Amino acid sequence: MGNPNPARITDALWRLWEELHKLEPHTELGGIYADKRGYHNTRAANERRWPHNYSIRESEDQGGPTDKAAALDWTFPDAQRGDYRTIAKYSGRLMRSGKDPADPRLNGWREFYGQVDSDRQVEGWDFRHDEPVSSDSSHLWHIHLSEDRDKVASWDNKDALLSVLRGESLEDWRKRTGHPAAPKPTHPAGTTWCKGAWRPVLRRGSKGEHVRFVQAMIGGVEADGDYGPKTEARVRAYQKMRGIDVDGVVGVTTWREINKM
Repeated sequence: MGNPNPARITDALWRLWEELHKLEPHTELGGIYADKRGYHNTRAANERRWPHNYSIRESEDQGGPTDKAAALDWTFPDAQRGDYRTIAKYSGRLMRSGKDPADPRLNGWREFYGQVDSDRQVEGWDFRHDEPVSSDSSHLWHIHLSEDRDKVASWDNKDALLSVLRGESLEDWRKRTGHPAAPKPTHPAGTTWCKGAWRPVLRRGSKGEHVRFVQAMIGGVEADGDYGPKTEARVRAYQKMRGIDVDGVVGVTTWREINKM
């Protein structure tokens, strides 16, 4: 069967489903395009109806076609019956790859939710931000995969995901694709790694566009790009509200909280 909805689903994403079905013929497609908030919908629809939601906010989600979905749900009927062995095998492979800083195969994917063991807790990993995530209990029997929107037409990105799911070693994947080992990133002075990029650590006396962005996001202070005493006080109030360390400095934890907004 060919792509049933080419207006909303890329051929590459549909081909991914076909390969997943070949990998586990008893599994089912839980869905790709859906008219709701998030990665299952198009960027255009999200921008029009939910303009501040997380699936269109960051740079990786502002490229690629505007009219295509960027998520896939892979359903495991055996898991629906309470047998988690198959879904746990694939969820575990995604988790291990996502946590490995030397493994770049899932760098073009946003996140997954699934079941990696036999408990009743949904596990997942945010590949872009390198942190654990969870979701509702339906993910005990289906794996949700969200892709960077600028990669939705890329087969290479889907092939890298399949490499992980098939249990191919990183070394064998590199040999097969010619993908070079990633250079170790350097740490620019006065920055912290957060959300897939180096972010400047901001404190009283900092100035510029990053300060203005933080001021606009947390509110309660003029977005003038000047990190003065009023901004520091507002940052402290924001940190207290979010339940994180109150130090008046925008470091990695505060950046992460701001980027969730």
